[in-house]
Amino acid sequence: MKELLTSTLMYRLSKHQLQSGKMKRGHHKGGRRSTRTGTSLEFSDYRNYQPGDDLRLIDWNVFARTNKHYIKRFLDEQELVVSIYVDCSKSMAVIPEKWKFAKGLAAALGYLSLSSDDRVGVFPIGSETHPFMYKKGRAFSNRLVHYMDELKSNEDLFTLSNTVSKLIQPRSSVTILISDLLEPIEEIEASLKKLQAYKQELFVIQVLTEEEMNPAYQGDLELIDSETSEYLNVTMSGPVKRQYQNRLKDQTDHIQKFCHMRGIGFVQCQSNYSLEEIIFKKLTAKGWIK
Repeated sequence: MKELLTSTLMYRLSKHQLQSGKMKRGHHKGGRRSTRTGTSLEFSDYRNYQPGDDLRLIDWNVFARTNKHYIKRFLDEQELVVSIYVDCSKSMAVIPEKWKFAKGLAAALGYLSLSSDDRVGVFPIGSETHPFMYKKGRAFSNRLVHYMDELKSNEDLFTLSNTVSKLIQPRSSVTILISDLLEPIEEIEASLKKLQAYKQELFVIQVLTEEEMNPAYQGDLELIDSETSEYLNVTMSGPVKRQYQNRLKDQTDHIQKFCHMRGIGFVQCQSNYSLEEIIFKKLTAKGWIK
């Protein structure tokens, strides 16, 4: 079986990092520059000495020139806490190409974040697999990729909204949801509201296949709903196909508008594209990755 991430892709990922406009700080030191001054080794600026300041921070070279006491200020480096939620419903896994793409995307974003010295957790929505609880540092990157490679979907019926609430992590700086979003609009909106409840920066990635967006079926068919296992007899004609595509477009447009109104990042991806194209072109253009 073809590997989830190639060595070439992993090398490229290690040179990039997720961007966060909100930069909700974690409790531990990391490799990101915060606007808060602190104890890193990277110099920021000077301020006047005040009684009680650490005398070791006085710049005596400046004192020799100005006869005034100035304190060196340093940038405080903070980690980003990244939570990746992966929809493990039947509709995600019924097409192997789609399931592998979704897992590869989660693995790539996790690998990129661990390489940036951020803290990363992966939470499979609906799967019986235990979450990949928060790890920090490049040493855990290969373990995360293996975890994603082994992740199984769930054959049982469940809703995103009811299941995701059990997994939400309040400590997150950035939350990423990877799903096909093929559920009723009200369920999707409820899920996104729950994920955004702790003022986390939320990115939503909708994964669809070419077959789902532009079905090539013709004639009389018996279709099976991958989520409910219900049967539907349909004659796949041109008008029926256009009706389906319009409904899918209306749903996507509605979700995109909802995300825009709530300040949620949204992008739609087709699984026939390469991970490189999605990450280094689409997500970079969105400003999610630098």
